[in-house]
Amino acid sequence: MQLTRAADYAVRAMIHFATLPPGGRITHKALAEATGVPQSFLAKVLQALVRAGFVVSRRGLEGGFELSIDSTRISIVDVIQAVDGPIALNLCLMSGKTCNERAWCAAHTVWTRAQQAMLSELCSASIADLAAQTASNKAQPATAQ
Repeated sequence: MQLTRAADYAVRAMIHFATLPPGGRITHKALAEATGVPQSFLAKVLQALVRAGFVVSRRGLEGGFELSIDSTRISIVDVIQAVDGPIALNLCLMSGKTCNERAWCAAHTVWTRAQQAMLSELCSASIADLAAQTASNKAQPATAQ
């Protein structure tokens, strides 16, 4: 499984939002520059984040985008699903789907365990924690390899 570019860009944007002071806003252009996301692609990502209720858009001279809920309440899985929809390693694990091969497919239990492990990890990583880690990483001097 590989994340889509949209999901990666959405996570980057959300982490950047969480580094802003409470109520802090950023313009579309400044966010694109800060995250390395092309402006045209970022517009689509921001629309999905607004629809999900994670971000609000303000118009006008003091306009821009800002978080609408506390970043401690948003996990990576929330962001990915806001952009890409439900996460499933295999079609047989999609919600509402039935798997005709489940009774004899030895791989089904592996897919199930792998998906549970992945979702558990993605659910446990809050955007606030990642923003704090980003700030800490930026404060650390680079070491020679």
